[in-house]
Amino acid sequence: MKLIIENKPNIYWEASAIVREILNREKGDPVHIIENRDRFILSEDEINQKYSDLIEFYVKVFDESLEVLKDYPEWRELFSIQSGKEDDGFFQTVTRFTNAKEVDELSKIEFFNACHYNLQNLDAETEQLDFDDIEETRKALEKMKDRAFEADYYIAKVMASELDNDEKIKMMDLFQYADERFEAYIELLKRIEEIYLKYYGDVEHYVRSKVELFSSSGKDDAKNTPIINYMDIEQWSFRSDEPIHLYFSIINKGTFGMTIIRDESIRPNMIMGILFEELTELLNKEKHDAELFIEQMKALGEENRFNIMKLLSQKPYYLKEIASIIGLTPATVSHHMEQLTKAELVYMTAEGRKVYYHVNDKKIEKLGELFNQWSKGV
Repeated sequence: MKLIIENKPNIYWEASAIVREILNREKGDPVHIIENRDRFILSEDEINQKYSDLIEFYVKVFDESLEVLKDYPEWRELFSIQSGKEDDGFFQTVTRFTNAKEVDELSKIEFFNACHYNLQNLDAETEQLDFDDIEETRKALEKMKDRAFEADYYIAKVMASELDNDEKIKMMDLFQYADERFEAYIELLKRIEEIYLKYYGDVEHYVRSKVELFSSSGKDDAKNTPIINYMDIEQWSFRSDEPIHLYFSIINKGTFGMTIIRDESIRPNMIMGILFEELTELLNKEKHDAELFIEQMKALGEENRFNIMKLLSQKPYYLKEIASIIGLTPATVSHHMEQLTKAELVYMTAEGRKVYYHVNDKKIEKLGELFNQWSKGV
């Protein structure tokens, strides 16, 4: 899998992430490098001291950006919309469905196609595309995009989504005043970007160090970079002919995510926080394992997910097969698979054009060992 290591953050993504970060912030509020303080080996004060230059950067950027956001109350409301996937906002997810590196590069068509694509993912009743025929997949995706500017079609997608009623009203406002809202969106993010770039030089060394590390070790092959420690490259082989663009994020400092999807117009990408590896190393492993165990018990405590795990224990299945056998919609199964994947109970592989789900035998064995220890009073 070829890896293109970008030598600077994606400024468009960074600006969007800043807006998301400051929604519930007041000017002058402190910034913390870590949130769950008891999960780390070092104390919060020690970690904050270690990354004091980052904290200073965040305070300056966040406080100045708050003043800008006051001029865009409609976008404060829109950015508060959840995407239904953990804590990601709808529009922070939308940024990952575009290929823009700078706010100036983003076209109205690309932006609204990305909104449409994300709404398609949140449609509670939609049937997933059959990916066996790549040409049919391409045609279906293009057909959806051809209708992306039909107001009635958009509103129908909003109403079919799993957003709550208040969020649906906000989304319909966006599509009803598309030109005005898009212009304000670009203006807002450009102003945020200017603030970010004003202070970027103070923390640029974090990005440079990551670029140097990955460039020296990788030689453009993902398998030879530190990424191999955090993901199974073979899981994403269905688009292995295309290079993946790796960006390092200052704002999403402790996260790691990727967007490698079937829509060939969306460039495969990964984003790694500049402290992702560092904070992982500082985790209290015993505490982390306990939290993961609780997450696994919650995942298995729901009847449908329990039945899915029983099914996958027989052999791997792809999503539509699981939906058909269990008797749920593909969208509902997809939601359950997110929970099981997050709990590390299942993993995915690609065979041809199908993505199969497998039971994570190592994690199940570890659960068994833990219960066996408890039965012996260990």
